[in-house]
Amino acid sequence: MKYRLDAATLLLCFSIFLIAPISKCHSQKTLPSYSELIRQGWKLCLNKEYTTAAKYYEEALNLQKNAPLRDRYNAVCINALANNKDAAYRHLFVVVNDLKWYDTKHLKNDTDLINLRDDPRWMEVLNIMAQNKQKIEQNFDPTMVGLLDSIYFDDQQSRSQIRSMEEQYGRGSKEMDEFWKSILRKDSINLIKVSRILDSQGWPSKEKIGERGASTLFLVVQHANLATQQKYLNLVTQAMQKGDLSKKQYAMFYDRLALRTGKKQMYGTQLAMDKDSNKPYILPLEDPRHVDKRRKAMGLNSMQDNLNRWDITWDVDAYIQLLPSLVAKERELDKQVKKNK
Repeated sequence: MKYRLDAATLLLCFSIFLIAPISKCHSQKTLPSYSELIRQGWKLCLNKEYTTAAKYYEEALNLQKNAPLRDRYNAVCINALANNKDAAYRHLFVVVNDLKWYDTKHLKNDTDLINLRDDPRWMEVLNIMAQNKQKIEQNFDPTMVGLLDSIYFDDQQSRSQIRSMEEQYGRGSKEMDEFWKSILRKDSINLIKVSRILDSQGWPSKEKIGERGASTLFLVVQHANLATQQKYLNLVTQAMQKGDLSKKQYAMFYDRLALRTGKKQMYGTQLAMDKDSNKPYILPLEDPRHVDKRRKAMGLNSMQDNLNRWDITWDVDAYIQLLPSLVAKERELDKQVKKNK
């Protein structure tokens, strides 16, 4: 099976811990950037070196107070994994008070946060999140929001286990094949539900379902087959133009559809995993030198910032040299996929 990864994922993952400043670890002449600190911290996190990773994240968050939700939430999770409850809750209160996050189902089911659940502050956080949800969704369609919330959790809950499953059983194992089959079965069921909405009333407005509801519709279509994506291409495009779907998500949709139809992606959002090296690589990209300009226009961060989670350095000259072989590789893989159908 050919695994493709959205480099701009919506999933909130784990990642951070302690507080001690790390300036002494770096040359005083060249202070590390936010992006570099996050990249190093994430790499350490993947190696389960939580204490050291936390130091990098802490300094990064001190550099950039308006850090994205993903990075701030990762700080919560790693502190929890390191059993540093005070630091975890300090970041968690920023997430719910300042960033107005309200996904209680995700919070309750995140196994990285088990150590936080016996703390009195846990209920305080849940109460704040409930208030956030009520305020944000007060004019939404409650029936549709409830349905889309259920679909969203179903879509993301299984995919959040992919990394741990691969670590336990190995990529390409019988267990992983069965796990992917279960994900695809859920995708099929979710697509039936979403298709009923899209076919009967088009793409609902954000005023009716909110950003989270729009993200749910996007995820289900993004994970669907080529025929389905082509069917809903106009709806997705119109939703983006009306502001009912973010430009970031549209960029991911565009890139995946382009690659599926034999073209190169435009925004560099799609990666694949090399089965031999077990490392991710950037799928064929149009005009790599100007990708950051196109990404900025779609509200995406830079290629380097986005690749930090994979511990990949964006070297545009090296990528351009590698591009012909990547194109040939993808064509060969597509031939094998078609042959095995």
